[in-house]
Parts: sequence; C-alpha cells; structure tokens
Amino acid sequence: MIDTIFISHAHRDEVYVRELVNLLTMLKVPNIVCSSYPGYHIPNDEDIYEYLHKKLSGNSWIIYVLSEHYYRSPACLNEMGACWILNKKYTAILTPAFDYKEMKGAINPNQVSFKLNDLDRLYEFLENAREVFKLDKPPGTFLVKICEQAIRNVNQLADDEKRDRKLITCSLEGIRIDPKDSLCLQIRLRLKNPEEHDIQLDVLKIEVEDENGASFNYTLNPADIKLYSLENKIVFLSVKIGDSKYEPYLHQNEKIDLKFSRDVW
Repeated sequence: MIDTIFISHAHRDEVYVRELVNLLTMLKVPNIVCSSYPGYHIPNDEDIYEYLHKKLSGNSWIIYVLSEHYYRSPACLNEMGACWILNKKYTAILTPAFDYKEMKGAINPNQVSFKLNDLDRLYEFLENAREVFKLDKPPGTFLVKICEQAIRNVNQLADDEKRDRKLITCSLEGIRIDPKDSLCLQIRLRLKNPEEHDIQLDVLKIEVEDENGASFNYTLNPADIKLYSLENKIVFLSVKIGDSKYEPYLHQNEKIDLKFSRDVW
C-alpha cells in the first residue's frame, strides 16, 4: 500500500513544484517528500543518502517533474535510476516549456504523462491520489477550483520563464578543480546576448552547492566582460576555493546573478 509521495525534481524548478505540493497539501495527502519545500524537505540531522534510501525503499509513489533542468542534473538522474531499479509506481509531469519528445531515461514512453498546466490530467491525478491514500472527497467543485488556480499560477511562471530566456543569460557548463592549480576552481560559463546591441557585464555572482549541502560563493566585481550584439561565447574563470568544503564532482545546483549595462563605446 502506498504511504508516501516522493517528488523528484530539479531545484531550479522549485517554483513549479511548489504549486504541485500545494495541491497535494490541500488534498491532505499525509506524507510528502520534497527537498525544496519547507516542511517536506530532508531533515537537517539526516544523512541525505540514507534518508532517500529509506524513503525510496518503502511504499513510495514517485512523481517526476521533468524539465530541461531535470535532465541536466546528475542527482535527478540518479534518483530516476534508483526508482527504476526498485520498480516504483511513478507519474511523469512535465513543466510547460518541456516537450514530450525530450523525455528519456527510465521513463516508459507508453505510460501516460502530462503537463502541469493540463487541467483535465491534473484533476485526474489528484483524484487518483485521493483514492490511493483513501482520502475524503472534497465538497462540490473544490478540486476543479484549486486546479484552475494552480494552472493560472503555472502559466504565469511559464510566461516569466519564457521572457527570461530572451534576456542576457549566463549558464554554468562545467566546474572542476583547476588542473593548473589545485587550490582553485575552474569554472566554465556560457554567456549569451540576444540583444541587437552590445552589453557590458558589470557584476557576476555565482553560488554553487554540492550534494552534501556544501556551498561556494564568488563575486566578480567589476566583471569587465563585454558581449557583442547576438554574441554567444564561453568564459573560463579560475578562482580560489578558500575554506569552502564544496566538492565540484558532487555538484548539484547553482545560481548565477548578473548586473549589466548597455555598452555605448
């Protein structure tokens, strides 16, 4: 008998996942494990791998929230592989911008999956969850209304994501110990300027975290990096590790913030 819902997702998709967790919470699903949601995350005093092993070895229903970020995350792919080996019941839910044809790995292409902003499928999923956990049926049109509100929120998030993709972007393509200096990290970044004018990158702030929760922060100020109109280029940085316990081979997620200005010279 299923007793836990385990949501496997990329941390960069947490805004979408929160909408899903909110729906399950309002339905009063008793046991939810979701690392990015307060109250449902992995406890501070627990070993990450032991906790996940315990949860996945039990009677769990796995919810994969699939996206471009998911398939770029080694931790997510490890979770998918572990669930496949354990032959767990699962449901695949796609973020709005992710295409079905991009699904791969341990997901059965013949099993029905759906997008998070599909009203009929989302309602059906919640009804299934209610039956699995033997929960009371909500009154009237409660389920429909909370699904409609969640989809409005998800569509707004998708619109924001689409708009942000048109802005100047910086993505982490690789991070490792610098082969020329073991006290430094070598960071490989891809910078894209979709604008029809040149951009001056003024400040670059990078925050990375490994699977053990160790982090490393670095700010390049002034960044003094120029991006020409429509330029797409790779930039390498070598920065001192200092006292950080961050392990690049266990890299899990990153956050990059930029400040830039239009270059007129």
